[in-house]
Amino acid sequence: MRNFILFMKMLLCLVLLFIIPSILKAQNITYIDLVQAKSEKINSEKIFKDFELVPLETHEDALLNIKTATYYLTDKYIIAVSFLKGAYIFDRKTGKFIREVSSFGQGPNEYTGWIYNRYGFDERYNILYASDGANMGGVWKCINIETNKIESTIKKPLPKDESDFFSAYAPWRIKDNTYVSFCNNRTGKDRIKLVVFNKDGKVFNKFMNHLEYKKEISYSNPSNNGIFYYYKELTYFKEWNYNDTVFCVTENDLSPHIIFKLGNKQASYYHQDNADYNRGKYLINFVYESDGFVFFNFLYNPKNKDVANPNTYQEESVYVGYYDKTNKQAYISITSDYENPGYTINGIPDSFYPISINSNNEMIAKIHPEKLMRYKNKIDPKYKYLFEKMQEDDNPIIIIAKLKK
Repeated sequence: MRNFILFMKMLLCLVLLFIIPSILKAQNITYIDLVQAKSEKINSEKIFKDFELVPLETHEDALLNIKTATYYLTDKYIIAVSFLKGAYIFDRKTGKFIREVSSFGQGPNEYTGWIYNRYGFDERYNILYASDGANMGGVWKCINIETNKIESTIKKPLPKDESDFFSAYAPWRIKDNTYVSFCNNRTGKDRIKLVVFNKDGKVFNKFMNHLEYKKEISYSNPSNNGIFYYYKELTYFKEWNYNDTVFCVTENDLSPHIIFKLGNKQASYYHQDNADYNRGKYLINFVYESDGFVFFNFLYNPKNKDVANPNTYQEESVYVGYYDKTNKQAYISITSDYENPGYTINGIPDSFYPISINSNNEMIAKIHPEKLMRYKNKIDPKYKYLFEKMQEDDNPIIIIAKLKK
């Protein structure tokens, strides 16, 4: 009897050992209820301060595709990365073009694929990641934006066999010599969501994907980096568009951190190849958080537009939202007339949405010269300097804004 009691005590201890960490994790999950979100025209002065508007020089060696370019901010530079093209550095204060980052080619400090324009900048080390298109099983090149040289390479992790198939898309540094990569579900039934590895391509861990989708488009081949950000020295990840959870990622663990409660606006992962099925849903494609807020962008359009496909959606379909951690309330920019889908600044007749936010809690966004030219009579006089030499097809005007908390 005594042995049985001792055994039961040991069993109870083991059960508690596994249950308590799960309970603690669950207690730290933030739930963002978009069903109960307040819909309003979101004036950015509520959450941002110290706005700077920086027109990027329209230079013949750095002409940007406004719709597809992504922008990053350092203490000295604005970095513009055009998908399938190049990456360019502009002066943070003046917007003057400085130089291209590396270049496309076969040289020792050149890249043969492309520089990743979404979550492809390692702010801590001033590194832009580029693919090696000449070698499908090859490496990622790490371009130092200060030296303009290939500083090092990261060997791409590869599956051992067909049963272990995954396709690591782009690296994100968890810590020194440890990276994580999102694995796009290309067949609809791929079983690996994330893979953790080192610079030599050695795999430490794999996190499973338990979801499937019906592949309705034969040529559909999803390829994106996933959504990554740092917060308090940890890495956080969300899959693009079709799920509702932000995870904390470590070398050994994947745990829920933020869950969006979407109600009938929840997109169907299984029907992600069917734009009509997911029309009118919220497709969350950007997340970042500070001590005071969680910021997010989402695609939404009740009209007949293909907003499910990130390569074809209209920018007018991108809405913004934020969650105030203090009062535990979510706010979204959808109003009854579907106008002003992004943040607005008093005196600027256009809205915008965050593209990236750096470790100093500085947001970077863009506004289109063409739109400002269209509504120039509505612009506050203090912003008239933006139009002194502006043309409709110029490079964008960059907005830099500091978060209040």
